[in-house]
Amino acid sequence: MLKRKIEEELIAWKANPNRKPIVIKGCRQCGKTFIVQKFAEENYANVVYLNFMQDPDYALAFEGSKRVDDIVMNLSAIIPQSKFVPGETCIIIDEIQECPAARTALKFFKMDGRYDIIATGSLLGVKGYGERQDRRGSESTKTSIPVGYETIIEMHPLDFEEFLWANGISDAIISKLAECLDNKMPVPEAIHQKMRQLILQYTVVGGMPFVVNIFVNTHIIWAVYLSSNEAL
Repeated sequence: MLKRKIEEELIAWKANPNRKPIVIKGCRQCGKTFIVQKFAEENYANVVYLNFMQDPDYALAFEGSKRVDDIVMNLSAIIPQSKFVPGETCIIIDEIQECPAARTALKFFKMDGRYDIIATGSLLGVKGYGERQDRRGSESTKTSIPVGYETIIEMHPLDFEEFLWANGISDAIISKLAECLDNKMPVPEAIHQKMRQLILQYTVVGGMPFVVNIFVNTHIIWAVYLSSNEAL
């Protein structure tokens, strides 16, 4: 299981009593869904998961009324096993760019305050994603973005420090590297050689979690190449 820096940001968000719905944006396959589901399962008694890319019918819950009670009732009908308990439920909205009406609804969930919302999106900020065509596809209307009612953070593939964690490099070693850098001191030779090897591996492997996991488990570059092709 890969350790990611964004987990600390989610913990800080959860600890804020005035938290807003949080939107995590980033490229596809950078680990957004995995981290969000892991965090929610560890911190909430009830988790309701929606993926608009996987099941577009979930968007029906956000059509018409924007009252939270109406949306929750719609979701309860679409997902019969879901539980909505005030203060104990996290609603995960995956690929929210596929349902602009759901993003508009974040404002009303913030004003209501009973349920926490974590959303992810791969195309947020791309011009036109908030436009919706009518049923005939001939006209488009813009859906409002809840400015001031959401917290947006950006997630990236693993950086080099996260890659070091994945390869078992301790915080003590990383701190030593930082100390040498800050004080313009030579890095001990043994650490230098190991870091040199790892930076070359990181250059080849990259930071996509799926591929990094393959590398960590096999340390075979050919396996990384094959897994990269399978992921495309």
